[in-house]
Amino acid sequence: MNDIINGFVKEKRVKGLRQQRSFIYFRWMTLLLIIPLFFLVSDYPQTEKSFWQTFFLAILYNGFLTLLYLFKKPNNLIKKLINLSFYFDVILICTFSYIFKGIDSDIYILLFFIIAYYGIGKDILSTINISVFSIIFYSLSSILVKADNIEQINFLKLAIRDFFILLTAYGVSIVILEVKKYDEMHKREFKLARTDKLTGLANRHMLDQKLEEEALYCEYSKKPLNILMFDIDNFKKFNDAYGHVWGDKLLATFGGIIMQSIRKTDIPVRYGGEEFLILIRDLDLEQAKSVGDRIRRQLEKQNLFVGEGQKMAKVTVSCGIAQFPVHSDDIKKVVDYADRALYYAKEIGKNIVVSYDEIGKLREAVQVDMDTYLSK
Repeated sequence: MNDIINGFVKEKRVKGLRQQRSFIYFRWMTLLLIIPLFFLVSDYPQTEKSFWQTFFLAILYNGFLTLLYLFKKPNNLIKKLINLSFYFDVILICTFSYIFKGIDSDIYILLFFIIAYYGIGKDILSTINISVFSIIFYSLSSILVKADNIEQINFLKLAIRDFFILLTAYGVSIVILEVKKYDEMHKREFKLARTDKLTGLANRHMLDQKLEEEALYCEYSKKPLNILMFDIDNFKKFNDAYGHVWGDKLLATFGGIIMQSIRKTDIPVRYGGEEFLILIRDLDLEQAKSVGDRIRRQLEKQNLFVGEGQKMAKVTVSCGIAQFPVHSDDIKKVVDYADRALYYAKEIGKNIVVSYDEIGKLREAVQVDMDTYLSK
């Protein structure tokens, strides 16, 4: 299990680092290759001093950002600084545009990449904000270049370039909308594939994934994971007496009781047939048993009116509990231990909650009672 967990963490970490490195490489390539190329094709050699001063500051700035991106566990402040860096990138490109004589240079096309990269990772409003910010600073830098001769400014050309920036924002917005539609559709399909239609709880397929995730959480939080397994008592007799339609309604009712009795962080699963399972993190064994007992009592006192004559039926449920990593550091064995505890709960009379470590104690108590009875 530890190998699975370590592999899961390593894969996630490697993927995140790969994305960060790709963006860092792109930043340095833009700064060290593309911007100098714009300088080389510039017709204004008198801008050389201003260019190299700005270029040196840009290298320091980019180095600082590289350190931020390489943080293993970025806090909120670092995340905010990384978000703000895109706005500083806009200012930096507009500064180079000013050095290269404003609208006479095509360096403004780098703004498209900034808007696209920033916008795709955010939302439409964020894309609009950085686009308007880019238009304001680009227009300002272009006007300042010829502040002494305003009449020489080609405002039509400036307006067309500002329109191109808006067009980029529009294109990115369309991509964002399409990605969101795909994500929503994917989430619906994902939920349908991993949800039991009758009860609305997770199914066995979802359980396999959640077991790994919850075990991973326990490994790092050093807190236990409780597995509660329920089985509705005498369900076959209930089905035979009232039919499968009412049997399905009983299952749906019990699923609703479970949902009302647990926290949002707990994971309820229809394990199969009349069996249900809940993953409960962070609670000790006694607290987990109280949750199981609360669910048991809720079903026990439920008045079920079934059949054509609307007869009132009483139904009970048994529960077995095991804990990871207390009872085993293999999560699949813990599921098996919860099943054994459930089987024993059914064996000694049903309508009871039994933990795995109680099996031996209860068996001894039953044996003592039996010996006492036989001796009389």
